[in-house]
Amino acid sequence: MKERIVCVIAAALLLFAAGCAKREAVNADAGAVADEIVKSVTFRDQMSPIAQKTIVKNYGLDAADVTKAKAYESTGATAEEAAVFEAKDEAAAERVKKAAQGRVEDQKSAFQDYQPKEMAKLKNPLLIQSGRYVVLVVADDTSGAKKITDRYLR
Repeated sequence: MKERIVCVIAAALLLFAAGCAKREAVNADAGAVADEIVKSVTFRDQMSPIAQKTIVKNYGLDAADVTKAKAYESTGATAEEAAVFEAKDEAAAERVKKAAQGRVEDQKSAFQDYQPKEMAKLKNPLLIQSGRYVVLVVADDTSGAKKITDRYLR
């Protein structure tokens, strides 16, 4: 009986130690993640890459917060876009995520009267922060982007 109790306690301690172990930091290539998302997700519009300077401007970011960013935008006929950011640290990533939320709100205002059909995708974008990384995907179906994001950033 004592041996069984000792085994149960030992197993519990191992599980506790495993749960407390520090999670390994994510280290991904933001550009590669963005490229794979655009190749894997079905977008109705043509997607084109935009320069990092333009990304920073479009999202209203502080360039010092962004280590690397890659984004694709549609022709403007749709609200579709995909962007992956690597921030300098987690605090900067939180600011980037907030800016991405602001970008979505701005797009809602722009598309509400121009292309009301785009509102559905703007109401339910994929917006994820994982450590220093932020991903925004606006598309009809973001499930493929979610799988890619989970594979690289979780």
